[in-house]
Order: sequence, then structure tokens, then C-alpha cells
Amino acid sequence: MESEPPHTHVLNDLVQRLGDNGLNTAQLKTLPLRGRSRMAIQSRYPLDATPPSDLFDPADAEQALATAAEVLDILEALDQQG
Repeated sequence: MESEPPHTHVLNDLVQRLGDNGLNTAQLKTLPLRGRSRMAIQSRYPLDATPPSDLFDPADAEQALATAAEVLDILEALDQQG
């Protein structure tokens, strides 16, 4: 990829940009990235003093970790394809 990716926490926007730059993003598009974006934004830029542990339950955390592992697997496979 020749251009610097944007600085954003909206993961679907990043996937779109990857596709726009010729990367096959079909597998990434099947993942629940919208919820992960919400977690990233609300955790990093809180609207009030509510801790993230009160905004997200253990199931949210497990899903986030599973999605992150899937993203890594997909990206590693893409990297090996050259």
C-alpha cells in the first residue's frame, strides 16, 4: 500500500481503505467490526467518568478478543500471499 492509512478508530473505514488500495477484504468484511470500533472509541474517548468495565460486559470482551485473533489470522495469511 502506497498511502499512509488514516488515523481513525472506525475499523470498517480502514477495511474500506484497504479494499480501495487493492487488498482482498472479503474475510475482514464478515467480522463484527462495528462493535469493536464502538469499544475502541468509547474506551479511548469517554463521554463521562463511566469506566469501560461498566459499558462492556465479559461477553463483549471475549468477542473483541476473538475478533482481534481473526483479524490477525487474516492479515498474516494476506501477508504470506505477498
